[in-house]
Parts: sequence; structure tokens; C-alpha cells
Amino acid sequence: MFVSCSVLGGIRSASSDERLLQELIHTLVRIKDAGYGNIEVWMDDRPDWLRKTFQHAIEDYGLNAYSIHLPKFLVAFDDDDFRDSTDVVFPFIQDLGVKVAVFHPPDLKMMEDGDDWKDRLGKLIDLAEETDCILTIENVPYLPRVDQFILDIIGNNGGRPLGVTIDLEFMYINKTDINQIIKDYKGLIFNVHFRDSDGSLVDENHNRKYLVPGCGEIDLLRTVQTLHAGGYDKALTVEVSHRNPSNIIEAKIYADSCLDRIR
Repeated sequence: MFVSCSVLGGIRSASSDERLLQELIHTLVRIKDAGYGNIEVWMDDRPDWLRKTFQHAIEDYGLNAYSIHLPKFLVAFDDDDFRDSTDVVFPFIQDLGVKVAVFHPPDLKMMEDGDDWKDRLGKLIDLAEETDCILTIENVPYLPRVDQFILDIIGNNGGRPLGVTIDLEFMYINKTDINQIIKDYKGLIFNVHFRDSDGSLVDENHNRKYLVPGCGEIDLLRTVQTLHAGGYDKALTVEVSHRNPSNIIEAKIYADSCLDRIR
């Protein structure tokens, strides 16, 4: 296993192109200074100059883009927006050699509105195959029985480049045990979002929580040990807010300490 860091905690996707690029570069600097060598990137429908500048910065800092978080609810985009986004994101994936693309499945309303999302999911799988990338479905907390939902999608697309990203906060919120996760997804886990939880997604002001590992209720050491015993040897991807730069430093120290206990 190895430690990675998501850039998502350091950017605001609604920013202007110029502002977003500034945020992305600053985020890379923070990640590099914190000692990470691997990252989870993000991209949506942005101009070539932004994508290419971000790509060059990743390469210049010597960072390995192991995974990418696709735009949320990508399969719910209208046809033009879906095409525009995938036309930018998947060349970015190919240019950087990204191995894992993290996908948020649609919510219940999107699924009730029709089967268009299934066609778009099929297109994402095709694009993943073309770019030598694994499309991973995240265990989001807004879907009931999400673990079975993911297994059904993978089963219905047997032999295609599909897997799972396990978010440990969502696992805790979903009340799923790590041993059950290992049993259900044997050989299908390609990424783990490594953050903590106190049982609630939002604080008293309804702001989204992203608890730093070691600050919540999850037994993260046991979780890492169980993942290791189950044969998982890929990324522990830190996904926390960068607003306080110490967050990603503390998260890496904690993740490294867990890995030290299994070596």
C-alpha cells in the first residue's frame, strides 16, 4: 500500500479558469511540500491551456497521478455537457497515465428519470478501456444498499474495466464492516479514500465534514490491517480539506504510521 493525496480539498470547481488553475498549482505545492509522491487529480470541461498547464505542473513536481475524481454526477449531464467533459477528461487521463477513475453513481431521482445514465455509464466504461484505466464506483451514502448496487453494475458488465473506490467515511456512515467489504469486493478494490468519521456528514452549520484521519471514530489501523490481510496493495488516498495546510501533513503522518504497523 502507498499514500496518495486528493487535490479536491484544495480547489473550488466553480472558480473561473484562471482562479482554478491558481488553486490547482497552490494545491500541488502543498501536497509536494507535505511529502506526498502520489495524487488524485480532478478535471472537468476546461480549456486546453488550463489542462495542459496543470499536467505540466504535475510532471514538473514529480508527482504521480494515480487516480482521478471524475465530475460528480457526470452521467446526469445533458448530452452536450457529457461529451464536452469526457472530451477533456479522458485525454487528460491518457496523457498522465492515470490508472483509476473515481465515479459517483446517480442518485435515486436520476435513476427514476430514465435509463440515460446507463448509456452514459457504458460510454465511460468504453473510454476507460480505451485509456487503459479502471473505472471505479464509489460507495456513496445517498444510495440504499449501495454495496449491492455496485456489485450488480460490475456483474452486469463482466470482464469490463470496472472496480470499486472505498471511501472509509462513507463505509462508516453506511454501517458497512471492512471485513464484509473485503469479502464482497475481493480483487475489485483499486482505491481507498482515507478519512475519518464521527457518524455525521455535516456539522451543526450544515457544512460538509472531512475529518482528518485519527480525529474520528473509525478504527483506521484495524481497517488498514484488514485491507492488507485481504491483499489490498494500492492507494490510501487522503481526501480532506486543505484550508488548514496541516490537515494533509497530519493525515500523511497518520497514514504512514498505519502502514508502518503492517510492514
